[in-house]
Amino acid sequence: MSDDILLVEDRDHVRHLTLNRPEVRNALNRDLNDRLVDAIIDADHTPDVHAIAITGAGSAFCSGADLKDARDLAAAGKPFYGPLHNNRRSLMEVMIDSRKPTLAIVNGAAMAGGFELALSCDMRVAAEGAVFGVPEAKRARGAHFASVLLPVTVPPGIAMEWLYTGRRIAAAELERWGLLNRLVPADQLQAAAMALLDDVVASAPLSLQRLKLTYRKTAGMPPHAAIRLDTGPDVYLSEDQKEGARAFLERREPRWQGR
Repeated sequence: MSDDILLVEDRDHVRHLTLNRPEVRNALNRDLNDRLVDAIIDADHTPDVHAIAITGAGSAFCSGADLKDARDLAAAGKPFYGPLHNNRRSLMEVMIDSRKPTLAIVNGAAMAGGFELALSCDMRVAAEGAVFGVPEAKRARGAHFASVLLPVTVPPGIAMEWLYTGRRIAAAELERWGLLNRLVPADQLQAAAMALLDDVVASAPLSLQRLKLTYRKTAGMPPHAAIRLDTGPDVYLSEDQKEGARAFLERREPRWQGR
């Protein structure tokens, strides 16, 4: 395994991002956080990248923020500023602003900020042994993103139980509440993720961006207002729209140009 804390590989129109700090269960320190932000923004501006996949090296997906940072600041008598009070863009903000479809490939524990990272993705595939949780209340922290997203994603009572207790949540429980697209044995995780990604990137890349941006930009809007919001590339005037019609009528696979 490389010494690089974030492994980046573009393959078959997918940017694969692997958190590579297995010795600390892929905890997010400032360097890894910033590297992820840069890689996601760069993927947004790379035409040949149509989707983004995130996973973790070793036995964990991501254990959340590296608490050594908070401890070291406290020891130095300095405050620890949360996500709304520092000079960096939030990783979760960048994730939900991304124009490209995102998939979390959850190979193991996804705790605290690691759970939030998985939640910020559009889709999630998990191994049966994976566990999740938002234990911030037990660490005197905030779970800011999860506090916003979970109560509008699962029934509020369930979300608040998870947030208030910080208990470990089995992958099967997440599947029951509709938070997982696939739940598979660990030895089938990569195959299931690749099959889903292959299906996604077989779609027109501009359509993927428009669908993603429409979903994200209209969140919380009344439907009658949301349907008037014209966001993302105008696929109806694209060359790919013409190609899609031709390919369908000619009974062949389309050859997308991304324009």
